[in-house]
Amino acid sequence: MSTSYPVPDTRFQQTFQRALTREAERQRTLEWKKMGVVDPLVINQLQKEKPARVSRYVICKVIARDVILMPFVQGILWTSLLILSKPWLRAVVVNGRKFGTFVYNRVLGIDLVRKKRV
Repeated sequence: MSTSYPVPDTRFQQTFQRALTREAERQRTLEWKKMGVVDPLVINQLQKEKPARVSRYVICKVIARDVILMPFVQGILWTSLLILSKPWLRAVVVNGRKFGTFVYNRVLGIDLVRKKRV
């Protein structure tokens, strides 16, 4: 009883298919340029005649770039940004508390936090 379940159509699949097609076209254009075809009109005509073939190399390249490398780089950059902005964010919180206390004192005329007696 081997039933195959269809893979749900997600945005990732559509994006991945577009990336594969784009990379296959890029590889095919590079091959044509190596063979000496440099005229954009000729390349455009050749692209219309036959669709690009997605090879194993193209699949591995797109997976390595879009699924492994780019999320890793984006994570490093986002984490670095958060680490670098931590002192500034801490200062924003402290100054916000001071400003809130100032506004509270001006509106009500009393202190929100009672001073400790020594």
